[in-house]
Amino acid sequence: MKLPNWRDKTIFVTGATGFIGGRVCERLVMAGARHVRALVHSMHRAARIGRLPIELCPGDLLDLASLRSALGDSKIVIHCGLGNARAIVRGTENVLGVAAARSVDRFVHMSTTAVYGISPPPGCETEQAPLRRSGDGYCDNKAKAEGAVFKFARRGLPAVILRPAIVYGPYSAWSTRLIPALREGRVALIDGGRGACNTTYVDNLIDAVFLAIENQCALGKTFFITDGETITWGDFIQAHVAMLGQSSDLPQVSKEEAIAYYKNRPGLVLGSMKAAGSVLRSKEFRRLLMQIPVSQRILAGAWRWLESLPEGKRARIRSRVGVRRQVLSVQNGRFMPDEITVATQTSTVFFRIDKAREILGYSPRVPFAQGIRLVERWLRFANYI
Repeated sequence: MKLPNWRDKTIFVTGATGFIGGRVCERLVMAGARHVRALVHSMHRAARIGRLPIELCPGDLLDLASLRSALGDSKIVIHCGLGNARAIVRGTENVLGVAAARSVDRFVHMSTTAVYGISPPPGCETEQAPLRRSGDGYCDNKAKAEGAVFKFARRGLPAVILRPAIVYGPYSAWSTRLIPALREGRVALIDGGRGACNTTYVDNLIDAVFLAIENQCALGKTFFITDGETITWGDFIQAHVAMLGQSSDLPQVSKEEAIAYYKNRPGLVLGSMKAAGSVLRSKEFRRLLMQIPVSQRILAGAWRWLESLPEGKRARIRSRVGVRRQVLSVQNGRFMPDEITVATQTSTVFFRIDKAREILGYSPRVPFAQGIRLVERWLRFANYI
């Protein structure tokens, strides 16, 4: 049984200025949705969706008054919002509460396969695998957010949870960060690139969103959403190497080598305190700062935050502080991937989409070979290559 005439209903999208949420808005317009309300936390990030015939609603997931106003009389909610740890959990609870109070017809929650950790262990290939605390803040908070959705679903909220994996496509940071990293020699194939990548082309994911809205049989269920292909990290990285016309002979690092490298470094707290003393006494502050394990993580996080900002704002910050990205970890003059990259790219788990095929009627229509060509066209258009 399908939800009738859902395109005629008011549809509310959170995280609308992000990569996935932005494409949701575009596809809704393309599909003929009559009224789309987009929650916008920062208007300066709304350029991509600002050209669309949709309503931009200023608000914050953590501000209930603005959330109630933005959601309005919407009957369908597509929750793609992220943010910090509090926004992931409390923000999701807030959206759920307002949606339930307004008796929405459908609540589609955008989760992630990362609820099983950065490096999902064998045994979680299907949605039946129980969630366990991984120790990573993002992963564990996304799992908590899922728990909130299930709680409201048990109370009658018509909710569906989607768990995409490595979502790529135009505007995706997986490509916009990989291209400059390849140019600067900051990429190595870990274990020969054999790790499971679990690609999900963004339009395949949006197809699943629409199916989740339509299909009554999906209510109260979770679904893995991928391209359904056994794409490895080597496949994904080498596809970008080919775009640049570079040699496919990339540096090789084993998982064991990387783990040993980080294990043999000073303990995080004690080593940081000792290194901090050296830095404070040295005239070469910036150079020595990179010897502090904690500072490396902080600087890596700061760089990821900087890269998430609009180009104009990034340029202003760079000009003020003279920031340049540096290779954070080098061994014998060779780039060493950070711990998160090692964990991400060495999982051997390929998530199965049998459940999505059977219940949602999901069938990935954009294969990886086509998706990566579309990414290349966009990267050239956007002057990344």
